[in-house]
Amino acid sequence: MIQLIDTIITIFLRDLIPHNSFFNFVFSFLSLNRFSLAIWVAIIIITTIIEEIHHPGIQKRDKKFIFYFILIFCIQLITVNYVLKPLIHRPRPFQPPRDFIASSTFNYPIIPINTCPADFSFPSGHAATAFTAAFVLSYFDKKRRWFYYLIAVFISFSRIYLGCHYFFDVVFGGLIGSLITWITLKVKYPITKRV
Repeated sequence: MIQLIDTIITIFLRDLIPHNSFFNFVFSFLSLNRFSLAIWVAIIIITTIIEEIHHPGIQKRDKKFIFYFILIFCIQLITVNYVLKPLIHRPRPFQPPRDFIASSTFNYPIIPINTCPADFSFPSGHAATAFTAAFVLSYFDKKRRWFYYLIAVFISFSRIYLGCHYFFDVVFGGLIGSLITWITLKVKYPITKRV
């Protein structure tokens, strides 16, 4: 029953935006395996420049922030890709076995390029990474948190649009990334508002 609900929501969201050359390019661009991380690297660099303008000189807390940012990414990467995915073993929407609805709608990824890895589907690594980055940056820079979370939502949605993930894969990926980040920050680095 849960699989059926997940599939129906996934199909609805996947078809919510027209599949044309423009949106295919946009969501493929956001969803490239290395580029989604590159987006966050660019955002971090820009945020660092803004911080440097307002607070010249590398502060001790800035060094801590960078250290824990890397630490959280490593914890999230290991948890999602090397623990949860192999443990849960859920096929992607375009891979067998599928239920009847999924079989009739997910015969292949929407975009015929290597945007969907061959590993397991649950939870979404892209969503986990996106919300990990958004959570850390928002915790550090509350004034721009809406922007960080908007980017995370777009990256996560791209995985559904392209047919690489089910809805619940993306939701739980985002939740897991956020939870890992929240626990690590609370235990290790109680960041206060800077900007």
